[in-house]
Amino acid sequence: MKLAIVSMSLGLMIAASGAEAADLNLTLRTQGSGGNLAIAVYDSADALRQSRNPVATRTVPASGGAVSVTIPGLAPGRYAVAVFHDADSNGELTLWPVGLPREAYGFSRNARGRFGPPAFDAAAFDLPVTGSRQAITLR
Repeated sequence: MKLAIVSMSLGLMIAASGAEAADLNLTLRTQGSGGNLAIAVYDSADALRQSRNPVATRTVPASGGAVSVTIPGLAPGRYAVAVFHDADSNGELTLWPVGLPREAYGFSRNARGRFGPPAFDAAAFDLPVTGSRQAITLR
């Protein structure tokens, strides 16, 4: 009997955690093709500002035009997305000698920063249990 209760409780916990996962659907627009689009999803201002500890990452081929990507299983909450077109496939955002990005990049809500990434609140959106769609144009 005790095993059945533990088993049933575990089953309810697994079902509950699955019910609290949401999908993030992204439409990424870039003019360039070749290389990859590197995507990172952040859940805090510090993580976005430092480009560290994303809650999810994806790398997809850049085919030019619009690319659709789904990031499944995120907990509902507040997120910001950063994307760059890794045209040279080196895994890093290539910079000009003066420190400005050489490759196209973008953020959720098409937020722009003056010197570096935008403020988290400018790029952040709420992801409900039903999921969300975000369109990002890389520049």
